[in-house]
Amino acid sequence: MTVVLAVVGWIVGVDPFLLLSSDARGQMWSLVIEGYPPDVSRDFLLGRTLRGGLLWAIVETFAISIVGTSFAVVFAIPLALASASTVTHQGPLYAGASSSRIVLGYALQRGARLLLSFLRSVPGLVWGFLFVTAVGLGPFAGALALGVHNTGVLGKLYADFLEDTDPMTTEAVASSGATRFQAVCHGMVPQISATVASYTLYRWECTIRSATILGFVGAGGIGYYLVISIQRLQYQKLVTAIVAVFALVVMSDALASRLRARMV
Repeated sequence: MTVVLAVVGWIVGVDPFLLLSSDARGQMWSLVIEGYPPDVSRDFLLGRTLRGGLLWAIVETFAISIVGTSFAVVFAIPLALASASTVTHQGPLYAGASSSRIVLGYALQRGARLLLSFLRSVPGLVWGFLFVTAVGLGPFAGALALGVHNTGVLGKLYADFLEDTDPMTTEAVASSGATRFQAVCHGMVPQISATVASYTLYRWECTIRSATILGFVGAGGIGYYLVISIQRLQYQKLVTAIVAVFALVVMSDALASRLRARMV
């Protein structure tokens, strides 16, 4: 492990002394000085129109995360069902199935897994750029980007949960005369409902953090103010935007924790 860490550290160019050098400390201190006090002017916070200002960008970022996560859940569920081997070709549901049916289920499962891998392998920022090109600038592109990327993430998680369910419960439901679909709905899904809800909320928290930088490619949200402040060297506005991102993340964490506690 030490050798591995040494090699990857060399590849990355890890140099703690560089971070602690006088030049680095001077630049960071300069940023702190120029960013104080943060810009809390009315024009910056509220803007001149309803959809202008930093506060609206916070609301927009929050809305992007909710729409993107909802979009992801809707498409992740069927893909997860198709990606779970216990649903498509293995386990007690296929004890007496024909070889052709098992082969067909295996092909479906591998194809769905491949699609999920592709969706989550492309970063949300890249999806954002693609959707900005397709539908234009704005939060809709951001919601689509986060939805597509998180479809791959949640679909993989849901499928893994389905494969880890207790087969005896599913077999008991199937032996009572239920169809395969009914056995999945009443034998597998109840076993993973609480876990799915918890991980979905956690993924929503991650989506809020991802939504904050989609403005770098014109996909709406508070990221627009971050990139503009950086480009124009407006450090007072940058500090205000960073504080706003921090407040949004803290608020979303608290909200998700309360929702998670109610589900337990």
